[in-house]
Amino acid sequence: MLSRCLLTAFILCGFGLSSQAQGLWVKKANIGGEARHRSSGFSIGSKGYIGGGHINSGTTITYSDWWEYDPASDSWTQIADYGGGQRYQLATFSLNGEGYAGCGEDGAHNYTSDFWKYNPSVNTWFPIADLPGLPRRGAASFVINNVPYVGLGQSGGPTAGGYEVDFYQYDVDSDEWYPIADFIGTARTSAVGFAHGDKGYIGTGHMVGAATRDFYEYNSLTNSWTQLADVDTTHRQDATGFQLNGKGYILTGNDNLGELNYDDVWEYDFAADTWTQLPDFPGSARRFFVSFVIGGVAYAGSGTNGTNLNDFWMYDPTFNSVDEFDEQNVLEIYPNPAIDYVNINVPAHMSGDLMLQIYSADGKLVLQETMISNQLTLNREEIGKGIFIAKLLHSTSIIDSKKFIFQ
Repeated sequence: MLSRCLLTAFILCGFGLSSQAQGLWVKKANIGGEARHRSSGFSIGSKGYIGGGHINSGTTITYSDWWEYDPASDSWTQIADYGGGQRYQLATFSLNGEGYAGCGEDGAHNYTSDFWKYNPSVNTWFPIADLPGLPRRGAASFVINNVPYVGLGQSGGPTAGGYEVDFYQYDVDSDEWYPIADFIGTARTSAVGFAHGDKGYIGTGHMVGAATRDFYEYNSLTNSWTQLADVDTTHRQDATGFQLNGKGYILTGNDNLGELNYDDVWEYDFAADTWTQLPDFPGSARRFFVSFVIGGVAYAGSGTNGTNLNDFWMYDPTFNSVDEFDEQNVLEIYPNPAIDYVNINVPAHMSGDLMLQIYSADGKLVLQETMISNQLTLNREEIGKGIFIAKLLHSTSIIDSKKFIFQ
């Protein structure tokens, strides 16, 4: 037996560029709570979390609420309020089944240095050691081999116009922060941070009087920083970014004046030290996008373009144009091309917890099947003529993709 549902909410970005993966953006359920910006987020296991933030248009409100996202049901559930109270522009990371958030600006416009960890099994925030140095907002973070690092940010202190270059690593066992080598770039806030292998990466952000496009690598083995290729030719701040499937991504943000918002997407090749522009994000251009990664796909939402936003999107970077799929030899589709029907098979030992998605050549998700047995027969009347792409998923991870044709 097969459970069948037709999905109608979908958006594909960027077919037609044949030299690289294009990626698929899919709009998901709006984030719970009021629309806002300068929120923060992290993922724990199969769930994502977004919270805090503020609005400052006409009235000023800073939020303490946090929300859990379940990709399986595409739904949001409110969790315990942040342990430190009202806060925006928190630094975040996740580690060992818990989420961490700290620093930021509170509802009374004070910069802070306290840090908290969230345990989802008891729905509780627990205090940990404060970040050393000056209280700050807009700090950046990454995690290398289960060691978290946090630094930079806006402190209002006497150095570098109130921006910082100090960086710290956190020892979970001792609940202590230790200084590492200072960041070698210009002091900044609102930078993007992510990690890959033994190295952490920091790019873009707001410096005194300017946005920037520079990009740096931290080597945890040598405790040293190296400048790498610039991100794009556009100076930006308040962007978001993540590492996903061996590539780095930086996207959206705005210019130094906060007037021109961006919707561009850039992919980084760690081995070649090069950036490649991908098709633009299909939603509204914005700053203060919040992102996290679950199971091989990225999720992003919130932000502002002058209007506070609470839309939420999934990004699958492995979705290519119809002629570019890697052959993993898990899906078997025959006859192909077909006139009346196709049989879609998977190995018998893999059935029972798989999802099959069928996309048209222009990227629209036209059919979704839960594969309880290892064979599915698909009739042409169900989806019509044309070129189609079958994608096999386990949870949100893509196992295989194949092209087929109904004549």
